[in-house]
Amino acid sequence: MRALSSNPDEFLRERDDSPIVEWLLHDDQVMRECFQHATGILKTVTGAQITAVLLLDAEHQHYRAEAGLSVHPIPRRQSLSHYAVQSEALFVVEDATADARFAQCVLVRAAPFVRFYAAIRLRAPDGQLVGALCAMDAAPRTLTDPERDVFEHLRAIIENDLKLRCATATDPVTRLFNRRFMLESIRRKWREAAPQESLTAVMVDIDWFKQFNDTYGHPAGDVCLQRVAAVLQAIADEHHGIAGRMGGEEFGLLLSGLPEHAIPPILEQLRCSVAALAIAHRHSHAGVVTVSVGAALALRSSSSQAAFATADLALYRAKHAGRNAVAMY
Repeated sequence: MRALSSNPDEFLRERDDSPIVEWLLHDDQVMRECFQHATGILKTVTGAQITAVLLLDAEHQHYRAEAGLSVHPIPRRQSLSHYAVQSEALFVVEDATADARFAQCVLVRAAPFVRFYAAIRLRAPDGQLVGALCAMDAAPRTLTDPERDVFEHLRAIIENDLKLRCATATDPVTRLFNRRFMLESIRRKWREAAPQESLTAVMVDIDWFKQFNDTYGHPAGDVCLQRVAAVLQAIADEHHGIAGRMGGEEFGLLLSGLPEHAIPPILEQLRCSVAALAIAHRHSHAGVVTVSVGAALALRSSSSQAAFATADLALYRAKHAGRNAVAMY
């Protein structure tokens, strides 16, 4: 078992928010049903007052499929899960009031005044920490060996289901959302946007990628795609966007809630970050792999399809201008 760190913030730095966490924080119905079955089984077997699947981003703990509890997101550093996920094995607190570490935890010092807590962390297929399966009670208690085994079995079921779902949602080469799931996520985000919220559709294309593949081979092409995708995902993470692979060497990005003047610097950061990868490309005028970027500003009153069609026109303009450029409508 990994020992608990005396500084829980060290564990926070082990991970960044991932597209999988972003996906799960939206209402994915199939995973929600899996979570509900798991919490229901756990509640029946353990007899705990509260069972839940919780998801973790960098700042908050979010409950999903809770049985016996309905709460708003809790600051991560004030949650019991912040400590629980530092251990690969089942984490058990028989009486939270007897441990000074948990004095400031929201659910310990306020309703439902948790004393017993048990949780086992959940990982995505790539090893990314996404959350935990937990049981809570207002009275101190212990777990039997069969009850402990149930946590392990339910974790295996949830992680296996997550593996199957991720296979249908992500592109196998870049690990970004695939085209279908990205477009679904964008449509959902578009519906959730406030009427006057600014949305930016972005299309990105790797310049002279066919020549790159022909010259350096498809394995090198896959590595190139992965490195460019990592830049795109970093931009999406930084600005709470949605990124995906549209197909071939083409990518999409949705940014929302940002003022118009903030968009050009972000797109220029994207373009420069790819060039800074310094991936040699003898057929590029720059001598390295570059991207062309097209973007369109829109409001929710327009459609996401129209916004990305306009962004595609802007992308064509950037290519026509000589590539390694940004164009906006």
